This record gives sequence, C-alpha cells and structure tokens, in this order.
Amino acid sequence: MTETAPTTPLMDQYEGVKARYPGHLVLFRVGDFYETFGDDAKLLARELEIVLTARAPDSSGDRIPMAGVPYHALESYLGRLVRKGYRVAVCDQVEDARLAKGLVRREVTRVVTPGTVVEERILPGPDHNFLASVELDRDAPGAYALVDITTGEWFDGVAAHPGVEALVAELAPYGPREILPGGPPDRRAALEAALRHEFPAARVESTFVASSTPDLPEAVRGTSDAAPALRAAARRLVSYVGATQPRLLPYLARAEYATTRRLILDAKTLRHLEISRPMNPDDPAGATLTSSWDETVTAPGRRTLSFWLRHPLADVAAIGARQDAVEALVARGAELLGLRSELRPVADLSRIATRIASRRVRPPELAALKNTLDAARRIREWLASATVTGLVRLREELDPPTDLLARLTQGLPETPPVAADAGGVFRPGFSPELDELQRLESDGLHALEAMERREQELTGIRTLKVGYNQVFGYYLEVTKPHLAKVPDRFRRKQTLSGAERFVTEELSRIEESILGARDRRSGLESELWEKFLGEIEGVIPRLHRISRALGEVDTLATFALIAQERAYVRPTVDDSSVLQLRDARHPVLDRTMEGQFVPNDTDLDAADGRLLVLTGPNMSGKSTYMRQVGLLVVLAQAGAFVPARFARIGLVSGLFTRMGFTDEIGRGKSSFMVEMTEVAEILRAADAKALVLLDEVGRGTSTFDGLALAWATLRHLHDSLRCRTILATHYHHLTELVAGLPGARNAHLAVRETGDEVVFLHRLVPGSTDRSYGLHVAKLAGLPDELLAEAQRLLRRLESEGMGLSAPRGRKASASRYTQAVLLADPVASVEPPIVAAIRAVDPERMTPMEALQFLAEWRRRVTGSGPTDAA
Repeated sequence: MTETAPTTPLMDQYEGVKARYPGHLVLFRVGDFYETFGDDAKLLARELEIVLTARAPDSSGDRIPMAGVPYHALESYLGRLVRKGYRVAVCDQVEDARLAKGLVRREVTRVVTPGTVVEERILPGPDHNFLASVELDRDAPGAYALVDITTGEWFDGVAAHPGVEALVAELAPYGPREILPGGPPDRRAALEAALRHEFPAARVESTFVASSTPDLPEAVRGTSDAAPALRAAARRLVSYVGATQPRLLPYLARAEYATTRRLILDAKTLRHLEISRPMNPDDPAGATLTSSWDETVTAPGRRTLSFWLRHPLADVAAIGARQDAVEALVARGAELLGLRSELRPVADLSRIATRIASRRVRPPELAALKNTLDAARRIREWLASATVTGLVRLREELDPPTDLLARLTQGLPETPPVAADAGGVFRPGFSPELDELQRLESDGLHALEAMERREQELTGIRTLKVGYNQVFGYYLEVTKPHLAKVPDRFRRKQTLSGAERFVTEELSRIEESILGARDRRSGLESELWEKFLGEIEGVIPRLHRISRALGEVDTLATFALIAQERAYVRPTVDDSSVLQLRDARHPVLDRTMEGQFVPNDTDLDAADGRLLVLTGPNMSGKSTYMRQVGLLVVLAQAGAFVPARFARIGLVSGLFTRMGFTDEIGRGKSSFMVEMTEVAEILRAADAKALVLLDEVGRGTSTFDGLALAWATLRHLHDSLRCRTILATHYHHLTELVAGLPGARNAHLAVRETGDEVVFLHRLVPGSTDRSYGLHVAKLAGLPDELLAEAQRLLRRLESEGMGLSAPRGRKASASRYTQAVLLADPVASVEPPIVAAIRAVDPERMTPMEALQFLAEWRRRVTGSGPTDAA
C-alpha cells in the first residue's frame, strides 16, 4: 500500500484494515475527515482532484502521503469514485472518542462497489445497475448470472455457443457495471480482455475468490440443477454479494420474466440501432430509441421501458398480452392522463425497499414509501374496470400492505428530518416514553433560556449569552469589556481572545438534565428506528413486486400515450415468416422531424422474397431505412404500437446488424477484420427466423475480393440460412445476379436529377440503380472545387472507356477486360458469362482455321488485356 513502514498505532490500525480489504480504497475516519495514506492517498488526490498532504515522518524519517475528504461530503466523493470503477471500504469510528480507552475502535461499516451500490445519491440513475458473474467453459457454452441488488432481480442463462465472444454477447443487453469472470486459467486473460473491450465503463473484478460453498437464496435455486458453468457463475455471484451486501442476500429473486423467450440483440445490434446510446457518444444531441420514447413519469417506469427495449419478447402470446394492455389503455382516451397523474407521486419503491434492508434508508424516503403505497392503492382503483389479462394481473399486484401503510401514517411526522440521527423521526404519540424524553429535553432548553435572561438581569451584562460545543458542553460567554461584572459564583472554563467562558452550578444541573434526556432520547429513537425498519423488512419482497407492477403500468401507459398522440397502429405479430410494413416511419426521426419524414414500405417473406438488395446514392437513406425496419421490429416485439399505416411481423428470433466501419487496433483488428468478424458472428448466430441487416459487405478490401465476398455472403443468406435479410451495397454488380435467386429482389432509394443538381427523394422503389452520386455528396461535404472538377473529368473518362473497375495508373483499361459476368460466373445464375454465350453462338464445323484463330485471339485479348488485335 505505502512506500514506507509506518509504526504509529493509528497507522498499524489502518494497515490492518487494508490487509483485510485488498484491492479496495480504504476511507479511514479520523475526526471530521475520511483519510487515505500512502499510494491510496496519491490515487485519491489524483482521481478527486484534491490536495495531497503528508503525515508526520515515520521511523525512517519519511513523510507519509495523506489525502482525505470531509465526512459530511462522503456520499458525493463516493459517487465519483464508484463511477470511476473503484471499490471502496468505509472504515468508521464505532465508539465514542470521549469514552475510548486508548485508540478509538474502528471497523469497516460498508463496502461500496460499482455493482453493489444502493445509495440513491451514488447510483448513476434509475436504470438497472447489474452485477454480473460469467463462467467460461473449455468445450461447452459458457454461462452467466446477473443481479440488480437495488431491485433484487436475478437473471441467469447459458450462452448459445461455446467461446468467449458468445458469452460476452449474452451480457450486452444488460450493460453490467461490474463483472466477475471465471473459467479455465489459460483462457481467463482472453475473457477479461473481451469484457473490458465490450464494457469499457464496467469494472472487471478479476481478483475476487468465491467462498467454497455459498448457499444460494431459495428464490434463485433453479441454477443448482443446471450446467456446471451456470452453477459456478451463480455461486460466485452470491458469494460476492454476501461479502459486500450480506443483508440483501435473502431478497434476491429470479425475475418473473427471466425465463420468457426474448429477441436476441447482441452488442453490435444495440449499438448500430442506437437503442439506448448514440453511435457517437460525444454527440450531446444524439437521440436514441429509449430517450425519444421515454414519456414515463416514474423511476420504475423508466427502468422498465429501458429493459423492455433492450430485451424485446420472442413469444407471440406474451407480446399479444402487452399489446392488449396498451390497446385497452388507448381506448380509455383522455382518462389516460388521469392515470399518469396518479403515477407522478410514485417513488423508486424497489430501491427504497433495498435501502431499508441494507439500513441505508433516510426518513424522507419512508415518507416517499408511504406516498407511493397510497398512489398504488389509487392506481389499483383506476384499473378496477380492466378486463384484459395483463392489466388484471397488474391490478392484483398493486394491492399495498394495509398494515404497513397504517404504521407509516401513525409513525412518521408530516416532514421527517433528513437524517435518522437528527431527532424528530417519529410523530408525537408514537412512543409515550420517547415523548417524555423529548419533553424533558425541551423543558431543559426552556430552563436554559430562562436562566440566560435571569443572569443578564442579575449581572447587568446584557450581552451575556449561553453557548454550547461538543468539547466543553454548555457555557456562559462574557466579552472582555464586561469581565469586571462577573460574580464569584461563575467558574472560568475557557479563555478566548475576546471573551471568557464560565459555568455555574445551576447551568451544570440544567446541562445534565438536557444531555441526559438527549442521550436517552437518541438511544431510544435509534432502537425504535431499527425496530420500525425491521417491521417493514418483512414485506420487502412484496414491495419489490409492487414497484415492478408500477413500472409496467407506467411503461404501458407511455406506449398508449404515444400511440394516441401519434395515431400509431397495433402491429400484428404472429408465427409467420412475413415482415410487411406499409407507410412505415423511423420511430425516432418521426418524432424529431415533426411530420417531414418520408414513409416507406417493406415486404419480406422467408418463404418467398426473403432477401432485398438495396442500392442507391450516398445520403439517400439506405442505412436509415434499414435501421427503421430493425427498430420497428424491436418496438413491435416489446409490445408497443408502431408508426405505420399497417404492420405485420412474423416473429423474429434474433436481430443482427452490421453497419459502419470501425477498427479495434488495441485488439489487433483492422476495420476489414472487424467487418468480417461481425459478418461471421451473424452467420453463426442467425437462423431461419432471424432478421439480418447488412450495410455493405466486403468494402474494406480490394474490389475483386470484396465483391466475391459480398456475393458469397448473399448466396449463403439466401440458400443456407434462408432468413429475412436486407443488404445495402454500392457493388452494383450484385444487382444483376439477383435475378438468379428466386427469393431475392432489388430495390433502391430514388433520386431526381435536374441539371447538375441531385435531390434525394428517400423513397424506396423496385429495381436497382448503378449510380452512387459520390461526387455530389463530396460537394455537399465541402471538398475544394478544383478537386471536384478534376474528379468529374476522371469520372467521365472512366465511364467513356467502360472501366467498370480500376486500372493501374498510366495504363488504359480495356472496356471488356474483367467484366462482372466473367468475374462472378455462377453455374446457376441466369446471367450467362459472355465468353460462354460467344462459344455457344459459334459453330466450329462452319469456321475456317483463320476464323477460329481470330476468335481465340480476340477472347485472349479481352481476358488478358494484351496481345495482337487480330490474328494476322
């Protein structure tokens, strides 16, 4: 920890704590500060941008680095440390310094890590805060277990395929804040590197060693009979929670929808579709699906909306149940605003319940708990007329515990104090004994005021006043100009630069009365507070269920409100292979562009017409169109209505995308390698019910390599996987080959040309186009005019010479060398290579020897680009 070997008792105590909490920053309470020493102090000073000081020298004469934060600002500093990924052990003084014999006893009272934090002011927001444990298997698929201890929800599962990438992909929709990796030692490094790459904001805790046989809570024991990797992941997770937040272990429970089949959204798809974060994280105006659809009014609602959009359903019946609930709420018309009004007072009930269990709750949060239970009762009444299954279930779950509601009303004052140790936590009448102690303390304070007035009159010192501090207790303060008037019965207690402080026998008696009553009142209030929380603790699982129900009601009401305001339609989601959209719009841009977005149709069917090759100019909207299709599937399978005139979606099992060009130099991958890796992962994971959206394939290598790869990928998707696919490309050669594929067709985004001007119509039309209008886009980007003019001259030359592909500089390319048909000769394609057609057209029996030589020489010249132009 430190560069020196401190020998003072205080530093020995500190080092003992550090030894018990390796890998933690230890915040060590010393007086009014939490201090750190040695290397920890240097780290704290750097991360929090605070002053680094030094403690007195040790036996070697070296000064010990030291940095600390005020105790009253601890939560603020803890939040900053946790958001940076640090684990912190808070070591408090656990006995009164006035009563301590020797060194004050200190103990670690809380451990705070990114995945186990429960404090409201430290958590990053209302979204889930997942702690994950993953176990990599050598030959079989790996497994994972996750828990959000702030809500008690537990999820677990086994990866679809063996290997690191498949296991890491399973975590993507959860976005864990802290991850505990495990597996074969020789593969741990690769697993940890992949986790750090995919979740750069998460802490990968590689040093934790699980206890040998931690008991799983009853509510999560479904993992005990599962695969060995899943058992290992679950037990490591339970062991970690037990080491950091042991009071919360009994309240972990498998989420009610943890076993529901869900649409697969891997990390790339979540990023490409911008479900919850923009592709460019530095763009402050970057809208995501979650942010643009977030009309929720509660923290549980926001958490539920985010989870539903990152985990859409893949079960027709479950999707239909959500849609029925939304439709029923839409039918209530303006009454829906009344429901949202009832939801507004709802607090984050799950997290309040968790803080009750961990004893980190504050009195105002109990008042919020009472108000939320009141709101739940009113919302339950609002749903009294509901008949659809989903709303009936929620109405039943919103039954608040009446005994708890009455107890909170009876015990809490109208305005509780901020802290439990501030006094006044309970309403008068809650405890007669407490009321009596408060009366004694109040009487003592009144007696103190009366004594102050009386002493002012008796001594003639009008400025005499009664004061108090924790070191000297109560005193009478007299400024120096009046010291001559001080009577002999005043005993001097403290001298200041401008005044003297005194005590009297009467003041001592009153002080004893006040402090005695105050100490007894404080002790009794602490006992009552602990008992009060213990009573609430018995219904924490029920509070978690009520909170989840409130979150679902809020999210369903949000879907209904958006459907009402925007006239969105209920999509038909069935077990067919159809994906049919009419006048569909992008669900984010439709809201931000205020009616200016151009709608388009989509027709895909895995049985017939399953593959669409999409061409069109740069900036025409190909990527936007593909994202639109993907986002509408996400919304439909999340249970929402969609921006379209009509929508029918055959259930999609997995949604896979590849868009944009990025590299991973830190992992030794070029942009083309990343592209090929993403395509390979899609082809491995997709099945016949998947939807695949590919924005370019093969563009990161040479034209011939890329075109061949794009064509082979297209054929594999069409012939082998047979899944619904949209492939956008600038390889216009591909469009001529689509005619040979019965399940494929071409479409393009139309443009209108007027002279030198190009207008993007953003309208999808059948057929292909062979122009990309790259020069026009370059002009819009602001390239120099002289550069554009030169590019225009070169383009005309290339087009006039028939150079479909580039030639080496200084060599004139033949118009017929490397034609697309020769390059991509395919035995089943309907486009016959020209050389084959030419051979088929001639009759060797009727050719002279010279004609045969000329025929052969001409085709040699076409293929090689060299040789004589005739046979002579």
